[in-house]
Amino acid sequence: MRHFYYIFLVVVFGFTITTSCSSDDDVESTFLERYEGTVWQIAVDESYSDYLMFHNDESAPFEVWSSLNGGDCYENDIFKLDDFDTTITENSEEVLEITLISGDVWLFKVEENSMVWTWKTVDSGETIFTLEKQNSEVVDDLTMCTQ
Repeated sequence: MRHFYYIFLVVVFGFTITTSCSSDDDVESTFLERYEGTVWQIAVDESYSDYLMFHNDESAPFEVWSSLNGGDCYENDIFKLDDFDTTITENSEEVLEITLISGDVWLFKVEENSMVWTWKTVDSGETIFTLEKQNSEVVDDLTMCTQ
């Protein structure tokens, strides 16, 4: 009986060690994995905003809800890299960098509940946008424009 007890303890201990130690623990997530489904608000002016949501898809990393007619309705577009001849040049845990064929670079970085979108242009320097994190349901309540 005592022999059975020791074997049982060894099996339980081995199982515990095997299931609690995983090589995935040290793997960092990418920016797109980390912020998938997160909605960010871009304040266009005092009366209306545009929205951006990330997807964990390197061929279509985000979609945008753009306000039309002074914010009366919105148009939804998925940003597909092939459509704009762009490439993701960095997708680390903290940074998403997209390089356009023109040489312009979009750099996304999150700081607490805000995201800083830096648009570096070849011709005119940088433009910086600050986006505020939103509840993901906010885009469900937008009035979509009819075509």
